[in-house]
Amino acid sequence: MVYDMKVIGITGGIGSGKSLVAKILIEKHGAYFLNTDRIAKEQMEIGGISYAGVVDFFGNSILTEDKSIDRTKLSKIVFQDKEKLMKLNTLTHPNVLKAVEEELDSLRKAGKVPYVIIETALMIEAGYDFICDEVWYVYTPEEIRRERLKKERNYSDQKIDSIFENQRKEEEFRKKYPKVIENTGDIQKLCKQVERLLQEE
Repeated sequence: MVYDMKVIGITGGIGSGKSLVAKILIEKHGAYFLNTDRIAKEQMEIGGISYAGVVDFFGNSILTEDKSIDRTKLSKIVFQDKEKLMKLNTLTHPNVLKAVEEELDSLRKAGKVPYVIIETALMIEAGYDFICDEVWYVYTPEEIRRERLKKERNYSDQKIDSIFENQRKEEEFRKKYPKVIENTGDIQKLCKQVERLLQEE
């Protein structure tokens, strides 16, 4: 069977359950997960397309002994400085976007998958919304997200505050993306919402 592939972007704040929605689409609806984090990570490895630019800007202090980029160190730097975060994004996002477009092109030509998922909190900033056929916003109340991040990732309140501060607010997401999934922790309700959105044209 040859599919007329649809590209679905999944966005929302950290801890909202984007990965869970992606998992439902993959396991129940045959979607292909296009892992932008993996692409970005590979491109920042030694010899990768983003490596030299990131090291030139942030300096050798972000390198480990084997000259690879210490992602934990880099994360700490950009979490504390919005301008540096923006600079990192300008150094990496265009490269990731190009790789994503190339992968989508080859998947579309193959016609073997009905849906491709692009999951990111930075849908607008990275320019992915332009290459998605539609974007779904996963909403979870802030207090639930906070508890999840503490429990599952061992994040401190201070780190969570910093991340929340840097990410888009709920009203911005809703204004931009009217297709909303309410994730309150009920997996069956979540599956039904996914099915409903897939049936909408």
